[in-house]
Amino acid sequence: MRDRPSEECRDLEFAVTKMRQGVMRLLYNPYTFKEMVLDVAQTQRYYLDALAMCEFAEEDWATRLSRLGPVSKHLYDDRLGAWSTDPSTVQSLYHAGIPVYYVRPIHSLTGEDGVPQVLTKAVRDGSVDTRDWDECGVLMSFPTRFAGPPSESLHQALSEENRYRDLEEYFLELNGDRALTPVGMKSTLVNVPPYSQKRSKRSKGIRSATQIPMPARDKWIELKGDLIPLSEPTWALALLSVDRSVRSPTAPPKPVSGYRFPDPGMLIYSEGRRDRNIFNWLAIRQATIRRASNDAASSHAVPLGISNELWRLYISSDFSEDAWVPPTVRGAASSRPRSDNISRRQLLVDIFGRPPDSQHLRHVEWHGFVVEWGKITMHDNMLVREILWDLHQWSFQYDLIAIDRYLAPGTWARASSSRYILLDAVCGGYSCLAVVPRPDSNFGMASTDEDARHAAYGALKTLMESWEVSELVSVDANDELQVASAYCKIFAKTFGRPPILPKLIPKGNDCSGVYPYRRSG
Repeated sequence: MRDRPSEECRDLEFAVTKMRQGVMRLLYNPYTFKEMVLDVAQTQRYYLDALAMCEFAEEDWATRLSRLGPVSKHLYDDRLGAWSTDPSTVQSLYHAGIPVYYVRPIHSLTGEDGVPQVLTKAVRDGSVDTRDWDECGVLMSFPTRFAGPPSESLHQALSEENRYRDLEEYFLELNGDRALTPVGMKSTLVNVPPYSQKRSKRSKGIRSATQIPMPARDKWIELKGDLIPLSEPTWALALLSVDRSVRSPTAPPKPVSGYRFPDPGMLIYSEGRRDRNIFNWLAIRQATIRRASNDAASSHAVPLGISNELWRLYISSDFSEDAWVPPTVRGAASSRPRSDNISRRQLLVDIFGRPPDSQHLRHVEWHGFVVEWGKITMHDNMLVREILWDLHQWSFQYDLIAIDRYLAPGTWARASSSRYILLDAVCGGYSCLAVVPRPDSNFGMASTDEDARHAAYGALKTLMESWEVSELVSVDANDELQVASAYCKIFAKTFGRPPILPKLIPKGNDCSGVYPYRRSG
């Protein structure tokens, strides 16, 4: 082989190099099982390519393929065979005794060509093992890398190297041999735009790649993913019908139009802050519920709302002692220049009291289940989905109370008890001031029972009739989508923000986390 020109050996050297790299990866690289299966197959392919090229050179196949004599009488049926769209290649292989199939490109067919049978789906050879495997009691499907009829694109797919993208979706830890191993799957969100690599013209200085800001979330578009419970389908469609540009000429004050509970999308949108946001929310959840309940029973009777920006600052920031100004020194501190964030933090302390401190608070509870700091999203997805369903439901119910109080103050002054009866009916007969903890089945407007669902929608339609708005004209109480769309349009027009939609109760635990949560058996 040393006497061969380097051009002839280039492909062989490439295959041998890739084969060695594959062996090194299999020995020392952390893998998911699916990636390991694919990499074993890729390493085997490079080995077989190298073996075939060695045989091609040693047995002088170049000379055999260049002969123009009769067809070889010896059929090499031990060879796998080949297919090609090049007629000359097919002819050479056929003369040499190699099984070969001529595949005509589809663009070469004319109207005069007759095709007796069209194969729209590739049939895999029965000798290729495609059986599924069982992993920890879960049936794992065999990874299909390519599919379809023979074509140039299929050949390109066969020739591509593995990308190893799956490993980025897993939590990694050191095992007993001090090697990185995947221990649990990270959750993903859809409808999240990619990071922008463009630098703002107004920015100063150099910003590292790790400091690229997260793109702003469009709150009018629902986030979806395995961390988020499914939206009730009717309400998901209703939100799409809203014209976000329509606004009421007289906007209500922020305590009325603001968020009584943090926006669930804000909690999980940023992967870097997701765990801290949810942890801090659980730390203040009970206090927030008590505050909202007290507001609903107070003289103004509208649960206090604040902006989403203040909620973000309150939940996602670590509040140190120097960021909080005690009342005794507040006057002296006001003479010193302070950043806007510190001023906002002080306002939040006045509203809510001291926020959670990650240096001293190391665990929180969710219905008796203890969760440690930094490990919420490492549990099975069911944990986060339950927390978010609960947050959606609290937000929806108290937003409904707030908008009804704002648009029908006279009705509340005359007969507040009848309004609570209607609100309870919208919530499926449960109190509108509380949320059922981890219910077993959907209720109210999400109920699978048609009569119960119609009763809830009818109560919402009756409730909205006191609002005296044009959006209710010609709304049929028996048409669930019309009722839901009317509520979403009125809410967006009045409060200037999208409503928090009711969600379906999370079902089905994928058991993919590092730490288990409510796994059956």
